[in-house]
Amino acid sequence: PICSLLPTLCNMTSIKARVTWKSEITQWNNAGKDGIIFIMNLLDESGEITGVVFNNLINAFYGQIQTGLVYIFSRFQVQQAENCFKVSKNPFAVFLLWNTVVELSASERIPRETYNFLPLSEVSTKPDKEPVDAIGICTEVRDLDHRGGHSIREILLVDPDYQPVMLNLWEKEAENFEGRPDDVIVVKGARAQPHNNAIKLNASWYTNVQINPDIPDATSMLEWYRNQ
Repeated sequence: PICSLLPTLCNMTSIKARVTWKSEITQWNNAGKDGIIFIMNLLDESGEITGVVFNNLINAFYGQIQTGLVYIFSRFQVQQAENCFKVSKNPFAVFLLWNTVVELSASERIPRETYNFLPLSEVSTKPDKEPVDAIGICTEVRDLDHRGGHSIREILLVDPDYQPVMLNLWEKEAENFEGRPDDVIVVKGARAQPHNNAIKLNASWYTNVQINPDIPDATSMLEWYRNQ
């Protein structure tokens, strides 16, 4: 199970997990190295972990691995996860290798998704760049802007704590956002970062952003908003 995975030089263990989300393929640059990457969130009955695929392995796996399906993953490596490359709070990540085997499977017992929502009033308590799951009502959608050569759109969120938090959407998340005021916005793997003396949430390629998802928390949030 995912909860038992620990860093190893070459992990011969297999896991059966649902891919609840995968990112786009994107450029990365870290510690003087660069390339392309995609990440995914892997979930079983015991917990979740980020899956990471780099560079020339992307052609082998990106098209094969589909969001929502269950796979058996074998012959992978487990390492300490870097904050910039993870979507869950698990301190470790699964790295696919040239000899990793990914086989389609099935399981009704594995959840479709799991969240660990943080009240918006507690966003300021999170360590810098630590992944955050959050949910709130969108009360304002600002126009697309550009800062330092990057696309950005600011979204104001509120929840029952009445502590508004600004969500900064970056690049394609900003450009493709179709939410409107009064929508329920869910983010998984956003980052809490200080900006202009305030803590804001940031969402980019590493974040799963959903509008009015069909989950109980979203239904409850909408009922609260309509009845306040």
